[in-house]
Amino acid sequence: MRKIYFLIILLCVFLNSSHASSKGKPNILFITVDDMNWNSIGAYGCKIPDITPNIDRLAEKGMRFEHAYVQASNCSPSRNVFQTSKYPHQSGMRGFFYVDANFKSLPEIMKDNGYITGVINKASDSSLSPDFDKYWNFNAKVGGIEKRSAALYGRQLNKFLTEAKSKNQPFYCVVNIADPHKPFFNDTQSIKKGFDTFKPSHIFSLEDVEVPGFLPENPEIKQEVLNYYNSVKRGDDCIGSVLDILEKSEFYDNTIVVFVSDHGMPFPYAKSSVYENGIRTPWIVLWPGNMKKGLVDSRHLVSAIDFMPTVLEIAKIPSPSGLQGKSFYPILKGEEEETSKYVFAQFDENSGGIPRPTRTILNEKFGYIFNAWATGKLPFKSAAESHTTYKTMKVLSTSNEEVKERFEHWIYRSVEELYDYENDPNALNNLIDEPAYQEVVNQLRLELEKHMLQTNDYVLSAFQNRDNLDYLNEWMKKQNEEAIQRSESIQWKRNPNRSGSTKGNTELYKVKY
Repeated sequence: MRKIYFLIILLCVFLNSSHASSKGKPNILFITVDDMNWNSIGAYGCKIPDITPNIDRLAEKGMRFEHAYVQASNCSPSRNVFQTSKYPHQSGMRGFFYVDANFKSLPEIMKDNGYITGVINKASDSSLSPDFDKYWNFNAKVGGIEKRSAALYGRQLNKFLTEAKSKNQPFYCVVNIADPHKPFFNDTQSIKKGFDTFKPSHIFSLEDVEVPGFLPENPEIKQEVLNYYNSVKRGDDCIGSVLDILEKSEFYDNTIVVFVSDHGMPFPYAKSSVYENGIRTPWIVLWPGNMKKGLVDSRHLVSAIDFMPTVLEIAKIPSPSGLQGKSFYPILKGEEEETSKYVFAQFDENSGGIPRPTRTILNEKFGYIFNAWATGKLPFKSAAESHTTYKTMKVLSTSNEEVKERFEHWIYRSVEELYDYENDPNALNNLIDEPAYQEVVNQLRLELEKHMLQTNDYVLSAFQNRDNLDYLNEWMKKQNEEAIQRSESIQWKRNPNRSGSTKGNTELYKVKY
């Protein structure tokens, strides 16, 4: 009898210690929105009253990073940098196809170290391969019109938290909110598909919004901008639903919330570009009881490449070799920490598989861009061509010289560009040939080349021959041929791609880095 009693006591001690250990490990809730510009948020200076009260609430309670960036300006390449701490040309996630990685991603490492992992919406864009079970214990598929439902995101998080509680494990959960991705609220396609069944909690009017400075003033463009901001509002409603569930749960006090956007708004000179409005992101971290409220970091440059090492340090999990980012965990604790002086970002190819390799380097003031494809022979191809603003700019360019110059630059660019983002945030004035800026240009070229060498970037040879247009044209011909081969054989995240249906594709892209 004594032995049984003793065993019961041991079991109780074990269960209590196990529970205490689980409580001691911080949970990570990573919330992303789709296509939301950094400055579309109240806390980041948006002038529209009450546009993002839930995101603002996060900022009021946590730390807001003023200079935060992503490494890619389209969905799947950008999101996988967060999960790998590798640049797209290193991870293989250069486009919208699946890869056979020779390394472990963040959710795999978290699973190996006792965490339950979950993804709500966009599992394909948050994973390297189509074997989602490899990464996620919980995979909530969100389809159809419910992608725009605020209540749905809260319900799915509640399901995940219930599972985490039943397993008595700390969690790493990624919540991917669809708004403000196209089609926007009140877009013709949104109405047709039924997305407008779910309305934002407040609907703004034309008087409430302004056209961004990188786009021309025009009634049709302003209407699309209005539809965008109403979708921003609905995205914020979704975040509110998620936060309400978390705050009511027993997990709140031990959960670190990280909020970002995957890249800029879906307009020319933002999404699918490496201009600042394409790659600058809102980044807010809430850590209840461990941070002062309302902190603003305006000194450090942080980017998606730093997310994985930061999460691993927070969770006290050793980082594997080969990570390209640097943890900014000390900054969250209020300690002094030096981050990189530069951010590197890129665009490789669009969702259909059409390559337009682009590289950029930014410091706290300037941004240098190299467009390997911009010899005047190849037009830029992106989803923007299907949208109102692009179509309107195209029409206006036939009669308005200023719009024509702007529109043609979007389509053809130039091989090199330099912008003073501190004084020209909308990238209106290319300084690449200005004598006064040649020292800046040369320094940024040097740093970009060093980065390309260190990361084994396939674009390096094009960069080193940037003055030879014949070389660039031949190089692009080869890139296009390889892209066609991928589109015909590699498993794709979208259907169809440039070569037609992807349903018969069976291969995975082999990581060469």
